[in-house]
Order: sequence, then structure tokens, then C-alpha cells
Amino acid sequence: MSKVKKKQIFIRLMILIVIGILSFCFGFKKCNCERYYYVEDNAVDYKVYLKKNSYFEKPYLEKNKTYITSLIDYIDAEFKYKSLFEEEVTGDVEYQIIAEIIADKDGNDVGNYWTKQYELTKKKKVSIKEERELTINAQSKINYNKYNDILTGFIKEYGLQADSTLKIALVVKGKVQEESSGDDVDISSELILTVPLSKKAIEGKINIENNALKEVVETEDRFASLRNVVKGLFFVEVVIFIYYLFKYLQSTNGKNHFLNYREKIKKITNEFESIIVRVESANIDNYVRFDVTSVDDLLNIYNNVREPINYYYTKDKAMFFIINNTTCYVYTVIKEGNVWKFGNL
Repeated sequence: MSKVKKKQIFIRLMILIVIGILSFCFGFKKCNCERYYYVEDNAVDYKVYLKKNSYFEKPYLEKNKTYITSLIDYIDAEFKYKSLFEEEVTGDVEYQIIAEIIADKDGNDVGNYWTKQYELTKKKKVSIKEERELTINAQSKINYNKYNDILTGFIKEYGLQADSTLKIALVVKGKVQEESSGDDVDISSELILTVPLSKKAIEGKINIENNALKEVVETEDRFASLRNVVKGLFFVEVVIFIYYLFKYLQSTNGKNHFLNYREKIKKITNEFESIIVRVESANIDNYVRFDVTSVDDLLNIYNNVREPINYYYTKDKAMFFIINNTTCYVYTVIKEGNVWKFGNL
């Protein structure tokens, strides 16, 4: 096999390796079919304002304190809502602060005794255009005693033992659209402040429910069919690669020991039949000897000197040589046990 042809096979092998790696990475890639459209970064701050009294110097108490309900005048709550989008979006979002009384019993897993909602603010709309961040700031003063009196009346009228709460929530709802993909993104979030009712003292802190929501969308792998095709092509490429690798190893000296010795000799003699002369002996001791490592090298010498290639064969060794004046160029194939070695003696 000529050097040019061997080089072509080598290039094909390299191309197949590159294509095989790319095919494997794409075809066998596990697609994560979950996508995060946006992440919330929310916060709630509040102050509990007190009625006139002889005990507290400040008119209010900061958050995360223990509060005496009979001293509470109102709660000043400030909600800060923020959405961070994966892509630029455009759309409208509405928000409103709602209070809800929940009359319940500790350990009750059937359902609440009674609930009722009250609108603390009217619905407002905020628009966003080609932006990646949505921010809403809303504030409300909650008349704590009003809702506590409503709940106390309900409990007394029906003689209930209830552990009840007042939930003040910033409710955010709307729909925006991604600029790049055109996908609709639904916004639905509640930022909640939970205040105990019907107690002489609120034990512990007022709870804030801020879950830092993420909208996770289940999506199909758009390239699933293509991946299956590429998987099939990958196995075809493996077969082709093995074929060319076998051919390349056949063409490389020192790598052909898996071939039958006689088949190797037959291949050479058939390929160069017109310029090979078989001889009965190989007496080349009187010449200056140069051993070559391939048939191609010997063929190049033939093309330069135009002397025939002499061929001497035994069951253990074959010699191909060219005699030019006082010089002899030799290519030798040796059989050693079950291994056939090509090259020098």
C-alpha cells in the first residue's frame, strides 16, 4: 500500500474519531427536561405600633419580638417582591394586599372552622418590557384589633376553642413572555405575614412565609428523535472505524503479524509481479548492504535505479532485494514461531 493511501486512511481514522466523540456526546446526552424561568428574591418588613401606654417609650416595636395584643394599635407591613428572569421578558403583572382570618383548631387536619378574606388594597398593575427584573414594593397598615374583635366574636358565639391566625399576603399574578423564545411565563406568588389572633400575648415572632419560589417548567427534549438517529450513526461509525483501523494496521510495518506469513509474501509478489524475479539463492555477501523497512522503500529504489527486485523464499524467511553495482538494498520478512515479523534480519 502506498504512503499516500496510508495517509488517506489515517486521516479518515482521525475524522471518524472526532465524529464519533461528537456523536456520542450528543446522542447519549441525558437531557435535563426542567427549566427555571425565574427566581424570586422577596422580603417582608414590619413594625408593630402600640397604643398609648406607660411602659414602652417608643411608639412601635421592631419585628421578631413578643407582643402584647391588648397594646397593639396597628401593624405597618412593607412587602418587597422581586423576580429575576432567565431571559428578557415583556408583560403585565397585577398585585394586591389581602388579609385573611383563619379560625382553626390545633391538630385539626379536616379543615378550618371558618375563613374570610378582606382586601386591604385595590389591585394594581405593573408593566415590564424587555427586562430581566420585576420589582414591586407595597405597604399596608393592618388594623389588628378590628380582625381580632371579629374572630373573638365568632369564637364566643359558637363557644369554640380555636388557635387562629391573620394572614396578610401580597398576592402577585400575571403573565409575561420571553423575548427570545416567545414562551409564556406565568407569575403566581404570595408573600405572607402570619399574625396569631385571639391571644393575650403573641408568643414568639410574627412569621414570614417567603419561599423564594422558582417556576420550574417540564419541557420535552426537542432533539430526542435526532439523538436516536445520531446514536444509530455512532454504532455505524464504530464499525467503519474498525474497518479502516484494520486496513491501516495492515499497511503499517511491524503491525501485520496477525497476517499469515505466506499470505503476506503472496500479496507482495502479486502486487509487484511485473518487476519481481524469483531467484534460487540470496548470496549478497559481496555487496554493500542496506536494509529497508518497507516494500514502498524498495519500490522507490526500483524507480530510481530500474533494476529488478529479486525474490528469495524459504519457509522461515523471504528476501526482496535490488542489486545496483556494488550496493544491495534488502527488504526481509521473517517467520518466528507463530509470529511473523517484517523488517530487517
